[in-house]
Amino acid sequence: MRTTLETPILSIRSRARRPRGLTLLEVIIAMFIFLIGIVGVLAAMPTGINSATWVIFQDSAIHLAHSKFAEFRRDRVDPAVQLNPTPGGYLPTTTPYMAGNQEPFNSEGDPWRDFAHNAGDPYQYFEDIDRYEWCVDATHAIDNGIGSTDVPLPANFFFPTNVAPGGVSRIQLYRVDITIRMKSTTRQMRFTQYLYSYGQL
Repeated sequence: MRTTLETPILSIRSRARRPRGLTLLEVIIAMFIFLIGIVGVLAAMPTGINSATWVIFQDSAIHLAHSKFAEFRRDRVDPAVQLNPTPGGYLPTTTPYMAGNQEPFNSEGDPWRDFAHNAGDPYQYFEDIDRYEWCVDATHAIDNGIGSTDVPLPANFFFPTNVAPGGVSRIQLYRVDITIRMKSTTRQMRFTQYLYSYGQL
C-alpha cells in the first residue's frame, strides 16, 4: 500500500496594516526641540540687530567726518581762529545756518551740532541724517613751541617749520578732532586730522 505524504498549505491571509500615528509623547518631544530652536534664533536677533546698527553707524560716521574735514580744507579754515565757537563766526553758537559757515549748536547745546539737511543744504540727501550730530575740537600741537595745553605729535610725524626768533615756529599746526555721535545713544566715533593755520603761511 502506497502512502502519499501531503504537506498542508497554510493559507496566510494578508491584512492591510493601518498607518501608525504619532504618540502624544513623540509630539511633545518634537515640539520641545522645535521651541529650543526658536528660542535660540530669537535670542540671537538682538545681537545681530545691534551689530548691524553699529556697522551702519560706523559707515555713516566715516563719510560724515571726511565730509567735514573736506569742508574745512575747502574753506581754508584757520584752526587757530575759525574753529573756536563764535557768535556769527565760521563756527557759530546760535546764529542760524548760513552757506559757507558751519551749523550752530543744536537743542542739546554746546558742543553738539546738527548736520544742515534742509532743501539746498549740503546734507539734504544723506539718509537718516537727523539721527546724527557732530562736534569739533582744535588743539595746538607742539611745534618747537611751549604750551601747557599743547598735544604731542604722533611718532615719526614731520612737517615743515619756519622758525621765528625765539625758536617758535611760525607755521602753527593744530590737531582737529571731529566726533560723530548717534543721537540718544552712547555710540560715537572720533576722527583726527592735523591742519595748518593758513593765516600764518
